[in-house]
Amino acid sequence: MYACICRAVTSDEVSTAIDNGATTVRAVSKATGACSGCGTCRERIKDMLGERDRQCHLQRLHAA
Repeated sequence: MYACICRAVTSDEVSTAIDNGATTVRAVSKATGACSGCGTCRERIKDMLGERDRQCHLQRLHAA
């Protein structure tokens, strides 16, 4: 599925950028080109970043 239609960036590509350390929409944009067109995908990418943050938080809680 595309996360960014304008730049044909898939959700998997965004996830990979996040896995590789992108923690902001700007960093994801720099890594993938997403959000450099119309900006409609910005909320989707924010959601993906937030979900990853929640997952990391839960992992930290379970590890403690």
